[in-house]
Amino acid sequence: MDVDDKELNFGEKLLLTDIGDLAEMCKSKCGTKYLSTLLYMTLRHFDIKWEQVDGYLKKIGFMTAETSHKWAVVFIKGDYEEFSSDSRGGKHTDSFYDMFPEIEADARSFVVQACSQKSGDFKAMDLAQFIDTKYYEVTGIKKQSDDDLIRSERSCHVDLRRWGAKFDANSQRPYVEGHERDDVVKHRHEFINHFLAHKDFYYTISDGETPMWILPTQNPHRILIFHDESTFRSGEVSPKRWFFQEHTPFFSKGRGRSHMVSDFLVQHPSGPFFGLSENEWEQAVRKYQSLSVDGDVNYLDRTATASINIGTDAYFDNDTILGQTHTAKSNSLQDFGKNLGTRCPVEQIEYIDENGATKVVDCYFKGGENKDKSKGLVELCKDLGVQLPAKIKLDEIREILSAHRAFRNATKLEMLGAKYKINIIYCPKYHCELNAIEGLWCNQKAFVRSRTDQSFEKMIKLISDSRIHFAERKIALKLFRRFWRSIEAYFQGQTYADVLKLFFSQLCKTAVQSHRKITNANIDDD
Repeated sequence: MDVDDKELNFGEKLLLTDIGDLAEMCKSKCGTKYLSTLLYMTLRHFDIKWEQVDGYLKKIGFMTAETSHKWAVVFIKGDYEEFSSDSRGGKHTDSFYDMFPEIEADARSFVVQACSQKSGDFKAMDLAQFIDTKYYEVTGIKKQSDDDLIRSERSCHVDLRRWGAKFDANSQRPYVEGHERDDVVKHRHEFINHFLAHKDFYYTISDGETPMWILPTQNPHRILIFHDESTFRSGEVSPKRWFFQEHTPFFSKGRGRSHMVSDFLVQHPSGPFFGLSENEWEQAVRKYQSLSVDGDVNYLDRTATASINIGTDAYFDNDTILGQTHTAKSNSLQDFGKNLGTRCPVEQIEYIDENGATKVVDCYFKGGENKDKSKGLVELCKDLGVQLPAKIKLDEIREILSAHRAFRNATKLEMLGAKYKINIIYCPKYHCELNAIEGLWCNQKAFVRSRTDQSFEKMIKLISDSRIHFAERKIALKLFRRFWRSIEAYFQGQTYADVLKLFFSQLCKTAVQSHRKITNANIDDD
């Protein structure tokens, strides 16, 4: 039998709202008199004080204790006819929304929009006022100043729950800010179109309970490699654990020491991690002897998997990060001056021309009367074969050079890849579902947190163990399949939020389902 692992605090004030909503739902199925009398008699049976019972019944929208006591007396004395009679009279009519279905449709749309806002100030009263306004618009009736709301706030609480809304802690929600920004969507379209146009060249994964490799049908075969870095902190712990009576351990509240890992997932049957055989490694070392030299960066044997200890505070300033990362730009036109001796950020500009050849242009004079002076953009244009008019402003030069290959804002990694005819494609910003290695970090960190004792040494060992666990479970196959499914979904017009519902909920079924918290269980248990 499944048991909810979320412990309920029945003394919590916020829970009274939930009880009141449940009471309102019960009232729609059973008369308030019956429910109030039953609850009153039950509470009094357990010696709850009359004043407390009265206050509680009022808070959840039931009859007062006085009225409930009166009906309890009638029931106990056995006057069934009087107790069961409904003295309200009148005619029982259809529900409000049966009579005004258009108001319900508008109200639901209003709720969806209000709950999607970043601010959390939406209340059931806002819905009640919206329905009230719509009602008088539809009926043409003029609202009087002393008229009550056409639908009470309590009834709107029930409406919200019936439509699928939840009143819960304002946390652990998917992060979606920026995903539908124009420039991000444009990059996403380019990214998706590239992979769909060349899908037959890649190794892909079959559908079904047991993922299998599908070999490329076009030549030459292409191998997709996912790369990223992530930081592990020894102070992180699992959100829940077992405790036994007074035997509760101390724990560190800090983040502890940090360890950064860089890894590569390979979408190929030889994967999931990039690595070389003994013979391949020996050939690589002969050609690149620096591979066998120890340094600050720790490499796993015969792999590109690297790690580094970054200290106890895990802090780098932005300039350090931007200067070292593989996405850093090699140069920027904004950093160059116009004339001789003006500002210049680099010694040389290296770029790949239209024929695939590497070109190098010196930014400083190597000899003559201007030796060691910067050339400036005017002189650099001559070296690059760019013709400039006699009189031209700096901004106009930058505009002209922005189309030249030397200033295409290629990153360091793109420049390196171009030398070896490797195409570097960056994932769209904020789209972790399009980089399978994010699933690796998710799985590894869950493994480490559930077993850590918060010591740095234990964490390092667990990181290694988690890598083995990831490979043995063949989790990479599901991550690779998710990548291609996400690509197809975006191509069909789905938004980022739609993709989360498709592949990060209900064990990653391929139909839209109600959203739930994104957890690593969606990867492990599929």
